[in-house]
Amino acid sequence: MAGFNGTIAAGIQPFDNSSSNLGTMSYNWRANYVKSAHTQMRYQVIWDGLNENQEPLASNFSTPDGDIINIIFRVYASTQFPYPVTSEDWDLVGTIRKTRDIANRSYVNGQANLSGQRFTIEISQLCQDLLSYSLVPINKGTWQNSEWGGMNGGETKQDNVTQGISFYNVTPNGTYRHIWVTATPEVLLANGTVEEATGAGASLSFNKIAVINSVAQFEKDAIYYNLKYIIQKSLANTNNPRGFMSLCPNYTQTTNAPFLKQVREDEEAEWLYWWQRNMGNAGDQTEKARLKVETYLSNGSAQNTMYLTDFNSNLDTEVQGTTVFKLNQNRVCVQNVSPTYINANAVDNSGSTITNQIDSSTSYYKIHLEYTSQTSAVIRATEYRYFGIDRETANIPYGFVRFHWLNRIGGIDSYTAKRDVIEGLSVSRDTIETKSADRTWYQDNQTNIPSAGTNLADAAYVSNTMRGGNLYKGGREVLNVKAQRNNSVFTEPLNKQTAEWLEEIMTSPNVWIEMGTEATARGNTVNPYQRPSTKEYIPVIITNSEVETLNQEAGLVKFNIEYTLAHKVQTQRN
Repeated sequence: MAGFNGTIAAGIQPFDNSSSNLGTMSYNWRANYVKSAHTQMRYQVIWDGLNENQEPLASNFSTPDGDIINIIFRVYASTQFPYPVTSEDWDLVGTIRKTRDIANRSYVNGQANLSGQRFTIEISQLCQDLLSYSLVPINKGTWQNSEWGGMNGGETKQDNVTQGISFYNVTPNGTYRHIWVTATPEVLLANGTVEEATGAGASLSFNKIAVINSVAQFEKDAIYYNLKYIIQKSLANTNNPRGFMSLCPNYTQTTNAPFLKQVREDEEAEWLYWWQRNMGNAGDQTEKARLKVETYLSNGSAQNTMYLTDFNSNLDTEVQGTTVFKLNQNRVCVQNVSPTYINANAVDNSGSTITNQIDSSTSYYKIHLEYTSQTSAVIRATEYRYFGIDRETANIPYGFVRFHWLNRIGGIDSYTAKRDVIEGLSVSRDTIETKSADRTWYQDNQTNIPSAGTNLADAAYVSNTMRGGNLYKGGREVLNVKAQRNNSVFTEPLNKQTAEWLEEIMTSPNVWIEMGTEATARGNTVNPYQRPSTKEYIPVIITNSEVETLNQEAGLVKFNIEYTLAHKVQTQRN
């Protein structure tokens, strides 16, 4: 059993407080609970047993303590909240053995005489590998549960389990992870061997954080998510926007309608994703959490009010005289806010079912998340999101192309492109040249008798293959055919703000189009609960090499979105 000389403490870490080593280094002490997996995430241990100009020595060992030579960092992940109690119930996703950092040298005297030694790692790559996306089936209200999400990306699971529903081939929610890092020293013993420290106080536990699959543009985006993308108990306002996980410019904190994101009445999948942290105060917790939907006529006058609550099934509750939501949730929530889903599933203020609230006179609608607490206080917990009703007739026979993609905040966005649809097929072939078959001789139909031949009986032929006359077989033959569908579609003319948002389609690693086919209709027939629509997400690869988001001379720009289906056209071998 080995201990270590001196003490260890947390240095740099992604989330910390005012009394830490980061207290004077960064705004609000890096108190940013939710982090982008694509920003740097450093963890540092400071050991005061030696200074940076000193070497750990075996001779410094005095039973049971010695010098620290390495720190073993263990990185754990989970989608569960409350957090699993023991490390055995977390997923161990990485173990990093780190020697001390390169010594810092003073600009005053050039000496490496800083007190203490530092051991630092960076884990953003590990976190990126854990995250992907989580789609909700088209025409479903929300995913099945928060921990396991919906239709998740990531590695395909082995599926050899012959039972109705498999509990073994399930991938955790791809949109977020809770991350927990621990650090344990390795100690240099008197005989020169190295042993991991054990016993009380031997390990250091860093603050737990959450990561989402977002990506910041450092020259333009604020990555301090605590004010904007963490939904909390406080009222949303201009200083605390409390936004949904999308950069679509259809948001505002006021009652003035901003950009209206266009949706069609027949669309079944329009999503709002958000990070749900806490929901009230001790003694005054939230009784109702719901998305409030308000529709308006073309003159701006109010029409109907309704509510969506499907996401409640993913929130934790407790009973305090009456059922309330737990104060802390710490998970991604998602809700379908498409016109079709709203009309079929929205409820009124009392929770009773209502239908067809979005009708032929509806011009637009707005949505926000609201809480009602035990004291009956109503809080608007998020920004407003505005949607305009697009009633343009489909361009038959070509139709429109509806895209969904993993956006830069880690949610799913959508857009319908409607102009100049082109579909095509590109084909390539691998060929081989062989000796041609005999094309000059033909199998005779008579016996070989010089004077008078006798016709052969039909039963003598066991195949239609002949000797000679093999004109159907080429000297050059195709070994295989590779084919893929190439498509393109133009957007409407776009202003600069909208064009900058839609450029996400070109840079996203995961893009889908909605398609309704015989195959997707079969999925709805087989299991209408899991696939409640006859349309499904079909993955595509965007092939644009460049897009123009601003043209001062020409004015509004249009995107030509070029794409190919991610599943290649199936072809035969020869």
